[in-house]
Amino acid sequence: MEVSYEQGGAIVSTPKVSFTYQVAETPRDFDRRSSSSLDALRWNNIQNHIGEYIIYPYGTNNDLPQIIADIVHNSYNVPGFLKRKTELLWGAGPKLYIDKLENGKDTRVRVNNFKIQNWLDSIDFEKKLLQACVDYQHIQGTFTRYELNKGSRIGKPFIANLHHVQPDKGRLARLRSNTNLDPTHVVVSNWNFNHINAVADSKAYPLFDFNKPFANENSILYSNMYSFCSDYYTVPDLYGSLEWINRSTAVPLIFKAFAKNSMNLKYHIISPASYWEKKKQELQAYHKGDYSDKMLQDLEKKILDQFADVLSGADNVGKYLHTTEILKMVGHDLVKEGWEIKVLDQKIKDFVEAQIMISDKADKAISAGVNIHPVLANITDSGRANSGSEQIYALLNYLNTGVDIQEMIICKPWNYALKANFPDDNVKLGFFHNVPEVQQNTNPDNRSKNNQ
Repeated sequence: MEVSYEQGGAIVSTPKVSFTYQVAETPRDFDRRSSSSLDALRWNNIQNHIGEYIIYPYGTNNDLPQIIADIVHNSYNVPGFLKRKTELLWGAGPKLYIDKLENGKDTRVRVNNFKIQNWLDSIDFEKKLLQACVDYQHIQGTFTRYELNKGSRIGKPFIANLHHVQPDKGRLARLRSNTNLDPTHVVVSNWNFNHINAVADSKAYPLFDFNKPFANENSILYSNMYSFCSDYYTVPDLYGSLEWINRSTAVPLIFKAFAKNSMNLKYHIISPASYWEKKKQELQAYHKGDYSDKMLQDLEKKILDQFADVLSGADNVGKYLHTTEILKMVGHDLVKEGWEIKVLDQKIKDFVEAQIMISDKADKAISAGVNIHPVLANITDSGRANSGSEQIYALLNYLNTGVDIQEMIICKPWNYALKANFPDDNVKLGFFHNVPEVQQNTNPDNRSKNNQ
């Protein structure tokens, strides 16, 4: 038996059958022990312990972020969907602004504040904001660590830096001595408890308190979207779509297995039994006492290889069945012996179309799960291209309804820092977007097709 491993799955080949299987977590059973689908979502009832801290696990096995990462990275389309969402949110990039009320309408006014901008540039704020955007699209939450300036306890306190913390490293926690169940800390670790230094490698930080921003030299803020009936962490949008992601990921593997290992027979070759009996007698006469059946098998393979060379192209392996036809007398007629080659109709088209239909359905289900319009995700009905106006209206709808909450959560750590460091400037950080216009509402001279 031959086993070829493929991204968490395998292709198994035996002399009689070939098949594939995939090793993956069931999306509603993240615990490696047996558990019901409901219990798998009740993370609030589980607590782990490390040192003097009680850890609130993210997922029943405390590895939900890593499971999300593994499934997404193995998918052929989900990384592109999430990247597109990040690009749509980012727009023209993060800019400083102040809120104004003009003609009864809330308006953002960009400001050039060199003092604040220089501080942001000095700590590479765009890179860290982009990391937070990527985290949010995957798991709807971000961890950010605040670092005060040295000597903050004796001089003027100032948030000197903000650091991105990967969501697979940060876990909400509280001290064992604290009778209140609310998290008080974030413990950063590799969360591999089989590792001998897991406890030693862990480091605890108090939760950031925006009312007392300078209370701790280092602290962490967990900024996230609230999930219904989940006390501590967000249930990611991708959670309910994981099985569809697995299905879409399996389709290319199925095609590979079909092309490589299945009985993909194109020809059926029939040869007369007397032909091989004659060859056997010739070999016996030539080799005398040294004859063995393997000699006949080797000759058979050599002759059939010649058929393969003729029936297959230069880049295509000729696959065929070889059977022996026995000469029979039917009534008074003698059936003529001879070689026969039959072309087999395998109905491959039906199989391929069925798999493509599954893949298309999975793409649309995933698009709905990650909350991105199919037009913006470049998912189209077969044979039809999305019109420009369709794309513009989908984008306008996204900008009007899909940006504000994401921006509030992602930029919250930075806006807390701006308020603490520069309380008199009343400046915020947010993403700006160039709003497109429908072409028919634009002056012909200013339409995009005339300005390329």
